[in-house]
Amino acid sequence: MEELDKSIPAAEGMVDAEQGAPSKRHNEACLNCGTPLIDTFCHHCGQKDIPRRQTLGELWTNFISSFWSYEGKFFLTTRYLLTKPGFLAMEYNAGKRESYYHPARMYAFISFVFFLIFFSLQDQEKQTVAVNPKASQHNEKKDDNTGEVTAEKLDSLFTGMEQDSSLKKVFSKSWTDSLKSAAKKKKKGNGNFTLSKSEYKSIEAYDSAQNALPEGKRHGWLLRRISIRGIELNKRYGNSEGSFGKEFGKAFMDNFSKVLFFLLPIFALVLKLLYVRRNYFYSEHLVFSIYYYNFFYLAGSAQMLFNLVPALDWVAVVIGFWIFFYLLFAMKRMYQQSWRKTIVKFFLFAGIFSFFAAIGFMINALVILLIL
Repeated sequence: MEELDKSIPAAEGMVDAEQGAPSKRHNEACLNCGTPLIDTFCHHCGQKDIPRRQTLGELWTNFISSFWSYEGKFFLTTRYLLTKPGFLAMEYNAGKRESYYHPARMYAFISFVFFLIFFSLQDQEKQTVAVNPKASQHNEKKDDNTGEVTAEKLDSLFTGMEQDSSLKKVFSKSWTDSLKSAAKKKKKGNGNFTLSKSEYKSIEAYDSAQNALPEGKRHGWLLRRISIRGIELNKRYGNSEGSFGKEFGKAFMDNFSKVLFFLLPIFALVLKLLYVRRNYFYSEHLVFSIYYYNFFYLAGSAQMLFNLVPALDWVAVVIGFWIFFYLLFAMKRMYQQSWRKTIVKFFLFAGIFSFFAAIGFMINALVILLIL
């Protein structure tokens, strides 16, 4: 029976593998870099030892094995990323890197998928509104005689911006109140939309008013630049509130991914400050941060897709809770502190990073206003 088993090619390969028999060699030197081969893979460039000319069967076998090795690593990394918070960062920092998909490559791929889904859903919603305008008529009330625009009409200015709840945190209540005040002025014959409380219709009028004030009460460089830009935007969008909202919202969301990317090193810096007494390099905190970003984009993509199916709304809710608590469990596993310390640092981190995130989005909004 043993001799019969060995006569079968598959069984023979298994026996050779178990006995530590060397694998079949095809070339004496690597076909890619010319380095003499001592094993299946080149120790210099990593290319596998494969025949120079492949039959159809060999080509298919190598293709499947390469694909499975590449994709299998990705799926394994994805599984650990979703189910074991902080585990992959610990493995990477411990030097176990070839077994998992590289975090930087995964970031590039998953973030691309996330924003592709995000903007695709936005475009789909806009098309739905365009095809069925009645769906948004409840946001608009207009008097045919006076042309009055109410607060509901004013809210439509931010149609493009309000599709993401984080944008609401960017703008202060005082600015929103000034917008509503501008809408009320339409009853008094002011048919122009204003972005600020400024009463000046031109830059010349603004400069004259500033020159009339004592030097100590004049606007500084920043306030002057913002005021002048507000006057310019008032002229440009004076009778087209919706156009300003759409252009501003589009520009804001186009820069959304860039803001998150620039917040990544700050994410790691806050962790470094919270765990300054722990023996971690900043680069190790950065690896942890990249893995958390990868999880956020992956879970966020899944959440958006589940939201498309009404019967699976509950799954999206569960994912939302997991996104919130994931960082807590990841910090506990990564930094190996007690639950009490981890919870305190988790909330400290949330507060500090939210502050920096708000600054980042405010800068983004100001830059857009200056270049729009």
